[in-house]
Amino acid sequence: MKLCQLKTMSKIHRLIWKGGEIEVDTLGCKMIPVFNLNGHKIKPLHEPKWLDDNSEDFHSLPGILQNLKGEFPCVPFGINSPIEEITEEWKKCYSVEPYIVNEPHGFCANKSWELTYKSSNKLEFKIKYPENDLVDYLVRTINVTDDQPNKIFCTLQINVKEDCELPIGLHPMLRIPNKMSKIKIIPGSFKFGLNYPGLVLKDKTLGAIGKEFSELEKVEGYNGDILDLSQPPFEGHYEDLFQLCGIDGNMSLENYEESYKFDFSWNPNHFSSVLMWVSNKGRSEYPWSSSHLTIGFEPISSAFGLSTHVSLNKENPINKRDVATSVKLYKDRPLSSDYSFSISTL
Repeated sequence: MKLCQLKTMSKIHRLIWKGGEIEVDTLGCKMIPVFNLNGHKIKPLHEPKWLDDNSEDFHSLPGILQNLKGEFPCVPFGINSPIEEITEEWKKCYSVEPYIVNEPHGFCANKSWELTYKSSNKLEFKIKYPENDLVDYLVRTINVTDDQPNKIFCTLQINVKEDCELPIGLHPMLRIPNKMSKIKIIPGSFKFGLNYPGLVLKDKTLGAIGKEFSELEKVEGYNGDILDLSQPPFEGHYEDLFQLCGIDGNMSLENYEESYKFDFSWNPNHFSSVLMWVSNKGRSEYPWSSSHLTIGFEPISSAFGLSTHVSLNKENPINKRDVATSVKLYKDRPLSSDYSFSISTL
């Protein structure tokens, strides 16, 4: 009974247009685009291998992992989890105190959305939050046009019950080839980059804890080497996080194997940084099974996706350098944020 009930929570809606096809799963409102480019089908975003599983283990996963794929909103952004070997400057503001509704990356990433509008070029979804949450509801729209067939336009609207401040984020995951040196990630300009201030996963750490960098190609590694984070995958098994703080709202991925360029743009006033999630076959437990390979390139106003309380703390090391780790939200003025994805030939 429980397994059947979980399956009914997820429905697929599609947009088909001149430029390709978009699939949106209502569980988490997760979007997977497939572009038509020069006679080829291009899928730039990631889908893990476990999505077709129907085991008890699968159905015991939180909603965010049952269909972890593509791109989706996270309000509030963050996960409450302990950190090993946290640096002293982060220890001062560290907390694992849970948010009001304690779901990884927010209620919206784990529960089903409602389709509220559909036409030949537009999908609109809505999710209502629990009574005790500060968020009232979210609206997500996805638009395409035949005039710009290689571009997808998205809007996220956040409505709150009272004036408040929260960390927020978007969660696109890039499809990474198994072969090395086949892609390059090109971020927009950013003020400074930071390695994670602790261990994401013991014995699977890629970056030197808490170190700063100014170029994605020159990041200090855990073993003292210099990493080029712009060209995944990496030799070995790793799980780590890096934050590009004060970024200008743009990134590109060049795929040399399939000859395309994927561009992503967002509003840096709403999402001031990017959290770069390196999932390089590091996690061995189910469902990861030492085979999960993606780069999350996630626009955020958050402190590394740590707990909401850390991101709201004005004394956290990112906030203290004038890069916002949360956004102000107003009951009488919903936050509406536009962003887009596009593809072109290299």
